[in-house]
Amino acid sequence: MAVWTPGSYLIREFQKNIDFVEWSTVHSPQSTDFTRVNKTDKNTWSISLQNKDEIIVRYRTYCFEYSVRTNFVDESHALINGAPTFLYAEGYESAAVEVEIIPFQGWQNISTSLVQKDNNKWIRTAENLDELIDSPIEIGNHLSYFFDAAGVSHELAIYGHSNCNTEKLIADLKNIIETETKIFGGHPCKNYVFIIHNTENSFGGLEHLHSSVNHITRWSYDKENYQRAISLLAHEYFHLWNVKRIRPAALIPFSYGTENYTELLWFFEGMTSYYDDYICYRAGVTSKNDFIKIVEKNINDVLNTAGLDTQTLAESSFDTWLKYYRRNENSSNSQINYYTKGAIVAMLFDFMIMDATNGEKSLDNVMQQLYQHYTAHPNEGVTENSLCALFSSVSGIDFAPYFQKYIHTTAPLDVEFYFELLGIQLIDSSENNKVFLGISTQTREGKTIISQLDKNYGAYTGGLSAEDEIIAIDGYRVSRDFTTVYAHKQVNDMIEVLVARQGAIKSNKITLTEDKRKNLTFVFTANSSEKQNTLLKKWLG
Repeated sequence: MAVWTPGSYLIREFQKNIDFVEWSTVHSPQSTDFTRVNKTDKNTWSISLQNKDEIIVRYRTYCFEYSVRTNFVDESHALINGAPTFLYAEGYESAAVEVEIIPFQGWQNISTSLVQKDNNKWIRTAENLDELIDSPIEIGNHLSYFFDAAGVSHELAIYGHSNCNTEKLIADLKNIIETETKIFGGHPCKNYVFIIHNTENSFGGLEHLHSSVNHITRWSYDKENYQRAISLLAHEYFHLWNVKRIRPAALIPFSYGTENYTELLWFFEGMTSYYDDYICYRAGVTSKNDFIKIVEKNINDVLNTAGLDTQTLAESSFDTWLKYYRRNENSSNSQINYYTKGAIVAMLFDFMIMDATNGEKSLDNVMQQLYQHYTAHPNEGVTENSLCALFSSVSGIDFAPYFQKYIHTTAPLDVEFYFELLGIQLIDSSENNKVFLGISTQTREGKTIISQLDKNYGAYTGGLSAEDEIIAIDGYRVSRDFTTVYAHKQVNDMIEVLVARQGAIKSNKITLTEDKRKNLTFVFTANSSEKQNTLLKKWLG
């Protein structure tokens, strides 16, 4: 059984939900003539065939983990993902597979990209194990909407109530799909399925070969939150090309029983993260002002990450199996996010290509050539060397130094310089000489608890720790808004912080440090050069 699922790079030990595995030569599920199968390791079962040509294996798996990558079944619906569901026979990964679904009483609908057999919607086929694992199945009485875009049939399968305007959502998706297909110059699918669960509080998505599973909080389709929802769908759809077809060579073929290491997730996730909101803007779904605000926020989030000087993009990609999904109170000090920093680097690379070609070419040309290469050599995969060579070829400049600097070191990103190429100044509007302790807190049972500390500020260097309860500052008991106690003080002033740590009371003297967090905003240059105007038009239209 697979121990992870493509697109979610963490060993998740799906086999922990298997209750038992049995086998028999009797072709009856009700037969008592089944023998328990012994395990040889955590995710492998071994059967002595005893000269039998055909056997029956039966097993039961527990399905109650609500996420886009796992199985969840209750009386209203079922989401079945391939990796946590299907055992497979080693050595037969390329064999065709047939799946028969026996629906629960009253369930009428099934949504999956797996092909029907003999026009029977409850019997589906997969060409091989990869397709089986990569084809989620939604079963129940959810609503399905069908539409065509880019010459491809699409299904929108929606489970759960929400405030979604379905007509608007479909119209926006059509524009996004057409925009993405135009970038790559072709579409890889005959049909595609959006599976959407409208949830109480979970959010996220997972891409698949001909579909995606998306969790969207049910009341987040309003004007204030719609961008996040539509950007998620655009992100997972972009993966149809970038990671599902254009793949790291290190992930060809998938090894389902262990980690699959690559230093290129900054490209496959970061590039997709750059394009998701950008495509929404280009498709007319997002306004120019809203897109600019998104870019400003992404830049500030990256530049204000304490771990920016500690972990490189290549290291972040490689160590995703250990760190990205297992964040702790020190993660912000030691890690960067290859989604957001990768997106910023992708944007800067886009500007470099535009600048080097006087606006004739852009990142679109890189993506288009990658897809063309995939269609000609589908099993070849992408390496950093081949990627760098393509960037150099498209731009006409040597991209190797930029790959080295921005992917393999923690050097500053030089965002101000590259935005200036387009006639955009990034102005820091943050307050000068404002003091900042550098902590985040949570309120638990009426107590103010430190949840994390930024290594660049006084609370960290002064000896405070995560899980400390802040009791008082300078002799005054604190409440949730404890910053008012020292708001009148200056940089380098000292405060006394009384905390409880594991029940012991201790006092720390903390030197107040200047708030170094950036708040960069766009200012368009009034007297831009002709080239700046050309590049700006290339980017923003």
